[in-house]
Amino acid sequence: MNSKQKTLIILSLSLILLASIAAVSAVDYTLTNADMDYVVKSNGLLHVHEAITYDFDSSPNGVYRDIPLKSGQSIENLEVYVDGAYAEYQIIPKGSGERIKVYLYTDSSKSHKLSSDSVITVHYVYDMPKVVKIYNDIGELQYKVWGDEWDEDLENLQSTITFPDDEELQFWINPYFSNAKARWAEDHLKIHSDFVGDGKYVEARALIPLSEFDSNAEYAQHINKNGKDEIIKIQDDDKKSQEGFKSLFSILNKVLVVLCFIPGLIYLKFGREPKTTYDAIYEHEPPTDDPPAYVNGMIGSGLKDVGSLNQEAFQATIMDLINRGKMGVSSEEDTEFTKTTFLTIKDTSGLKRFEADVINILKRYELNGNISLSYMQDCLRGESEARYFQGRFESWKENFENEYFSEDSFSRLFDKKGNDYLNYFAFLLIILGIIAFVASIFFDFAVTGSTIFVGVLLVIVGVVCLMLPSGIAGKYTDEGKLYEEKWMKFKKYLQDYSLIKEHPPESIVIWNKYLVYATALGVADEVYKAMKMEVYSGSDDYYRTNDLYMFYYLGGHRFINDSFNTASSTISAADNSSVGGIGGGSGGGGGGAF
Repeated sequence: MNSKQKTLIILSLSLILLASIAAVSAVDYTLTNADMDYVVKSNGLLHVHEAITYDFDSSPNGVYRDIPLKSGQSIENLEVYVDGAYAEYQIIPKGSGERIKVYLYTDSSKSHKLSSDSVITVHYVYDMPKVVKIYNDIGELQYKVWGDEWDEDLENLQSTITFPDDEELQFWINPYFSNAKARWAEDHLKIHSDFVGDGKYVEARALIPLSEFDSNAEYAQHINKNGKDEIIKIQDDDKKSQEGFKSLFSILNKVLVVLCFIPGLIYLKFGREPKTTYDAIYEHEPPTDDPPAYVNGMIGSGLKDVGSLNQEAFQATIMDLINRGKMGVSSEEDTEFTKTTFLTIKDTSGLKRFEADVINILKRYELNGNISLSYMQDCLRGESEARYFQGRFESWKENFENEYFSEDSFSRLFDKKGNDYLNYFAFLLIILGIIAFVASIFFDFAVTGSTIFVGVLLVIVGVVCLMLPSGIAGKYTDEGKLYEEKWMKFKKYLQDYSLIKEHPPESIVIWNKYLVYATALGVADEVYKAMKMEVYSGSDDYYRTNDLYMFYYLGGHRFINDSFNTASSTISAADNSSVGGIGGGSGGGGGGAF
């Protein structure tokens, strides 16, 4: 075989490899517009017509639409068609709802997928029974005209809800401070928003007189109780709560300047960090070999206390186990264009207790001997499973903190005396606030609005002080400050691609180590992007095939994060009453492209 033939073979293999990587890569697109039309019929059926416009920056295989369904609900008489492309679709069960996958083509024979820079509009037309609720005294529609499970922002939302009669109805738009605007026009409600961020929703809620429905309204959900007053109370309470929070924060911005001098004094006395002689601009290497969960706990940031873990510690521990060969990553073809990602358990010898606990938590979601991350997320849509998972995670954190952040070992790096004093001060403020509030009720001289205001304000300031992270009034010791500074300089290095490019890691082993600690420090995306550039520019196929890189590349990091969010959302939704709380309406969901 001559050199020219070898070159052709290498190029062919490289093209095949790049094609396989591209097949599972995310598609770049923008959601430019959504026209969502709904018709409430007198028999209780909800007719839906969604027109969603995508502007693609890369070539897609198709798009998908996830529609969550509550008990008794279904998608009927579905019709899907596309403006700007040829299409075919399939319906796949997705948790408690359904996913509609739409494959897009440029030709009628459906043999060529769309090119980049394509703009298409997908129409979903269907009926949904058991969405409209009919109580003994009122009918109700509570429906998310845009769901919070989309992975991209929406630039423009237009929605029209038509009701059986032209009588103007009492309605609300949730969340209360959403930028969505609504107005009544003839027999329908028109809703507009010029931007809906990913992870945000827009929900419409309306009270419908029983006279607008047929006597049996066979497609509605019938609830044998009065609902009108309870619905109005839920909405009024939410409005008061939201307006109250807005006012309180506005007041706090002004008043805390005066009232926070005591916390300021506590900080000046106990919270100022010691000076060190350390003056490095950044660190190229992880400063210590501590477990990533330990680093996560010791480097406090945002509202996280020093000495406490968050879900990034859990994620980093999984990735550390993969990097050390204790766990592996595999994938399986789900459809023609997508893959399902699995974790495999390779070796459990020599594991620390907290590492073994992570594996035991994940093993609950095994399918045929492999841990399925998508199955895990689907399981967590169930209330009992979500509560179980949340409980196991909290126990995992508590066990780790008790073992690694005991009083003696923790005090060597962090002095929490100032934080203790701040907490004492906070409790004192709360007690004084309650006394002032009670006095304003029982004593004539104190019955003034200002006394009540002062009482409430003192309680609020006390609660805020209790919520402050320990790093505000507490401080690192000399040894702990050096530890924190070195890790923060390493974090700075990870976040700055120009520094990584100037001083790149010498091997994939170090890249992987970077990715593990970057996850613990909350900057994994930056390292992954830098690593990805090395993947595409490098010639070492091992970059593309090592388990840790592929875990992140195939969405494992995102699956774990989404599982935490799913469990939290499931528990929150389950705590609502049968009369839906804010954001608890039907519909919504999300979608994306593949």
